[in-house]
Amino acid sequence: MSSWQPTVDWFKRGLRMHDHAPLTEAASRGPVLCLQVTEPGLWSQPDTAAQHFGFVQESLDDLAQALQARGVRLYRITGELPEALERLHASVPFGHLVSHEETGNAFTYRRDRTVAQWCHKRDVVWTEHAQFGVVRR
Repeated sequence: MSSWQPTVDWFKRGLRMHDHAPLTEAASRGPVLCLQVTEPGLWSQPDTAAQHFGFVQESLDDLAQALQARGVRLYRITGELPEALERLHASVPFGHLVSHEETGNAFTYRRDRTVAQWCHKRDVVWTEHAQFGVVRR
């Protein structure tokens, strides 16, 4: 295992830097790896639309530029979770994952439960930050 272990900041829906609590936490821990995963399963849900996908892609381009201006790369992966995390972890072992707490649909709830199980099996600590007053659990 590498001595350089970044904290992975998983950008879900909060695609901004300026008020992104998980990024602040990750940066306080040391090296940061910023991650966004485009999930085909999520985008096939009945509550998604092509216009929304286009807006998200534009937001990700803006986020990538803002991060790059500060010397940080946004890693963009296409795939389902936790397989995407497994691939990343195999190439860059990490011990901490931070993100916003998802308050989406049943798909994201099941996905996040699976991610929690993946983290537990690999001794990865996952910290979820509330985005607003809605609490999923």
